[in-house]
Amino acid sequence: MESSNSLEIKGSLQTNPLAELLHEIARHQFNGSLRLSNETNKTVIYFDAGETIFAVSNARRHRLFEMLLQMGKINQDQLLVIADFTSDAALKDNLLKKNLLNKSEIDALFKRQIGDILQTAALWETGEWIFSPLVRLKNEMRFEIVLNKLLIDLARTLPAGKAAQKFRNAHEAFSAITPMPVGINLSPHEWFVYSRFENSAFTRDEIQSLSGLPETATFQILYSLWLGGFVKRQNYHAAFSERYVSAVVSARLAVVKNESKPIFQTPKQAAPSAVKIESIEVTETPVEEIAAVKPISLEEYLVRVESATNYYEIFALPHDVATPEIKKTYFGLAKRFHPDLFRKEARTALHQRIQNAFTKLARAYDTLKGANLREVYDFKMRKEIAEMVERQKTGATREEADTQKQVAQAAENFEQGFNYLMNEEYEAAIPCLARAVFFAPDNARFHAYYGKALAADARQQHRAEAELQTAVKLDGQNADYRIMLAEFFIDIELLKRAEGELNRLLAIAPDNHEARRLLDSLKKK
Repeated sequence: MESSNSLEIKGSLQTNPLAELLHEIARHQFNGSLRLSNETNKTVIYFDAGETIFAVSNARRHRLFEMLLQMGKINQDQLLVIADFTSDAALKDNLLKKNLLNKSEIDALFKRQIGDILQTAALWETGEWIFSPLVRLKNEMRFEIVLNKLLIDLARTLPAGKAAQKFRNAHEAFSAITPMPVGINLSPHEWFVYSRFENSAFTRDEIQSLSGLPETATFQILYSLWLGGFVKRQNYHAAFSERYVSAVVSARLAVVKNESKPIFQTPKQAAPSAVKIESIEVTETPVEEIAAVKPISLEEYLVRVESATNYYEIFALPHDVATPEIKKTYFGLAKRFHPDLFRKEARTALHQRIQNAFTKLARAYDTLKGANLREVYDFKMRKEIAEMVERQKTGATREEADTQKQVAQAAENFEQGFNYLMNEEYEAAIPCLARAVFFAPDNARFHAYYGKALAADARQQHRAEAELQTAVKLDGQNADYRIMLAEFFIDIELLKRAEGELNRLLAIAPDNHEARRLLDSLKKK
């Protein structure tokens, strides 16, 4: 990986494929552009606060006019009366002006175009990439792309052997991300692996052991969960180092970009071979007055940032705070706790905490300082903000509120999974019951019925037994769970183990008629 200056960075697609680059850019909420080249193929992707908002390609099939022709939305005679149809932006304006398409149809076309460009470039196994945080697009060329869904679909189609190659470092750590991404349906196996994390971090080998699945299948699932935004990956060789991330998010840059006009040829001519991007003007953000903040020690600041679950908690400000107060607080904290002020602590664990905290602080400020990004963030965080307001009213701690929330989620998922189970819809029951166990790991009943659902799948018998044994361990006096375990042993023809379990039950509940009936039936076999 090479860098031509402090902000532009280069790399190989063989080392960092596009899907992983998109994931990292989204996680770090970068602005800027990503230029990709694969032989004569060229693509440029644009980002705003980590969101993919636009993409262009030099492939003719990715031009807007070509898509319209292929889809039958417009014919060549209609196209030729438009003065500048080789520019997507100009073509969009002309289509609207001539009432050939409406805005919603145009937006849908651009989203489809961007999705096709991303999916095509994601298949490139060789080539180079260049990321620059200095590029901005004008507002009229911005489109929302559901990136998590695209990335998890790409990960699922990756050959299992290649997915396994992504996790060669046995010391990597993985942990669940909450809340989970919405709008993505996980497969039963994906739900099962995700549910095993239970608020803990695991290494690659520990996840393999917990899953009970073949190694290639486990790594395929793990890769999908990571790219889909369900799990966090640490201690791996990322494309963007923490030092680079800190440099980008702490840079106070305002970028003014002239409208890009990729040069493309008309349908009657040869396909273009390059995308031309015009010059970019970069200006420094004016230095703002730094205000004082409430006295706080370095350790208090670090703990607050590290434990914050949203951007407002990083600043210790209410969600309805005015923007000037956010700015004052940010500059006050930056003045006191910028990593450059602690150079004597370089290469120590403390300095790494300071660096990580400042990265989070700067990212939070970049999101909340402007009305548009803040509105989008508040929309995404509406439920969390409502819960925060409710906690402030009741005086409950976050831990108490989280516990109540988890209990409610567990009960809701169990009820849904139990209904599926009673209707013998085992495949639908398993992920619901897995979530119930995840949210309430000490509930014996949830483990018991999760094990019963898993028992319907011959491939999950070892996990079914583990869940049933957990239920018995949590509530050893409950006869129902011991009978469920004995019935499981009978179904898989482990009759001696079934007999032992029934005898243990009768030792503590000698009048249990169901246990006696099962034991008598075993003796007749």
